[in-house]
Amino acid sequence: MNLVIYISFALLLLAIVLSLFRLRRGPSVLDRILAFDLIATCVVGMIVLLSVKWTTSVYVEVILIVSLLGFFTTVAFVYYLHRSK
Repeated sequence: MNLVIYISFALLLLAIVLSLFRLRRGPSVLDRILAFDLIATCVVGMIVLLSVKWTTSVYVEVILIVSLLGFFTTVAFVYYLHRSK
């Protein structure tokens, strides 16, 4: 089980690095918003993996807060872009 957790953690870290590249490069604002949303989703996945590895349910609230912040931030960016046009 530990091997699966480590591999999943490494793949999530790789996804974050690639999305940071997309966040920096662009080319459009929507690409940057999607990259930010992917980073937030990967961070939630990493917190879930740490919670499973440490066999604790303490981080359930943190998972909910981070996922809601990522979702509402994405919605706010899209709403702002839609209103500015």
